[in-house]
Amino acid sequence: MDISIIIPHYNLDPALLQRAIASAADQFLETRFEWEIIVVDDGSDTPPMAVVQEFHRANIRLYCRPHARQGAARNYGLQQAQGEYILFLDADDYLLPHSLPPVLACAIDKDLDILRFKTIKVYDSHCVKTQTASLACSRPMTGERYMLHHNLQDAPYAYIFRRDLAQSHDVLFPENIFLEDCIFTAQLHHFASSLCVIESTVYAYYQRPESTVNTTDKEHKAMLRQHHLMVIDHLSAFIDVEARSSDTDGLRRKLRFLVIDYLRRLCNNLTYKEITSNQLPLLRDRGLYPLPVCREYGLKYLTYACLANNKLGLRVLKLASRFGIV
Repeated sequence: MDISIIIPHYNLDPALLQRAIASAADQFLETRFEWEIIVVDDGSDTPPMAVVQEFHRANIRLYCRPHARQGAARNYGLQQAQGEYILFLDADDYLLPHSLPPVLACAIDKDLDILRFKTIKVYDSHCVKTQTASLACSRPMTGERYMLHHNLQDAPYAYIFRRDLAQSHDVLFPENIFLEDCIFTAQLHHFASSLCVIESTVYAYYQRPESTVNTTDKEHKAMLRQHHLMVIDHLSAFIDVEARSSDTDGLRRKLRFLVIDYLRRLCNNLTYKEITSNQLPLLRDRGLYPLPVCREYGLKYLTYACLANNKLGLRVLKLASRFGIV
């Protein structure tokens, strides 16, 4: 089988799930590829059996699991998958028409571990019918080299990857936490020996106002900060282990940008006093603050690091966050 598309689902409008499944199944009309769609329900109040049964296809399957968040659902989907390549599709998102087969063909032809493609954000329920037609593809590189020279997009739906790459290195999503994508994607890219980027738009990311990333609840934001720090710790420990036997320069760059993202989260949600008295000591104790001044990471990183490393600069970042500048 060529590809498995894994769709985690939890308490979602049935119309959105139906749209996601249809957008995936329609990719393969009149193509030579063998495919399957695996829907993993993460303990919804009402499992989406009726939606899946609408399609009357043996290769579109539903598995129902106790609620353990999206990471656990994706892990279970990986366990059930039979495809050579994997694509994750969130149940409220969709694939652009006829966009996936050329990408899959490129990955197979070049024998790639990972093939990254473009995504777009959409803001209403109407499907986008157009896509970037270009199939221009970068030269193959290692995942470490890619991370060293690019800001790694964490979302696991921005690429397809070889299933054996994850299984052979035991790469899984951490379960029962948010921001689990960061760890999975960074580790998977670390082990990839052949990665390309293709200039084709495949994935439509639906911006739901009520989604987790758009929440304004203070308690939830506090939990996200806690989980962000857990992700930083997890990746730091992984780097310490991998550094004994392999190149980790790309992973270290990723870790430092995760710290910057954490500082941005602090500036957006906490007072200056809370940041300096409660949060910076946590980073300092981990050896992650002050931020290293790495010119090779680019001007934006250099500017942010220089500002974040002193009191006046941190006040500037805090003020800038109020106006959405950083």
